[in-house]
Amino acid sequence: MDSITTVTIPALGAVSDELQQRYADAAAVGILGAADRTCGWIVDLRGNTGGTMYPMLSGLTPLLPNGTAMTFRTRAGEDMPVTIFDDGAGMGGTVISVGAVAKIADQPVVVLQDGDTVSSGEAVLTAFRGLDNARSFGADSAGYTSANSVHPLYDGALLVLTESTYFDRDGVNLAEEPVAADHRTSSDGAEVAALEWLRDHGCN
Repeated sequence: MDSITTVTIPALGAVSDELQQRYADAAAVGILGAADRTCGWIVDLRGNTGGTMYPMLSGLTPLLPNGTAMTFRTRAGEDMPVTIFDDGAGMGGTVISVGAVAKIADQPVVVLQDGDTVSSGEAVLTAFRGLDNARSFGADSAGYTSANSVHPLYDGALLVLTESTYFDRDGVNLAEEPVAADHRTSSDGAEVAALEWLRDHGCN
């Protein structure tokens, strides 16, 4: 009998290219390996405090349609779209490739979030916003929906400047505000509510 598969996407800090590749491959291979016995998906972003977004998005490529997933918009109005490709995600091209993968586009997806879903974790959350088959459950995210640059100062201090904010696929400016779940629940209650929604949408 087909079942519900949970994909947990943890934070990923500044690690080597090799570890980024292993992270993305593990997610993509796991999703593809479970696809033939899965009727619905849970992508768990609770506690994902961010880090490097492209291994996360590339690992989830089978569950995301090709095209613009979100956009960074600068103060000057310049748009820098983050695109999902056949083999991963990036701006202008794939950053971490998981190889061309089959798309799982016709099954419901639930994304779990909480107050510890931060920064790059919120970028992954944003990538699922606006998809007909996806809904989010849980508490508001942290609200770090921006891209920053870090500039060392002469005394060793670091100056962090916000250069752009997140826009979702529908053009909604997330504006460094917490991202509200489609279905607000407690963090602990998110999974129960998500399972109920998946069952209501044909995944028994």
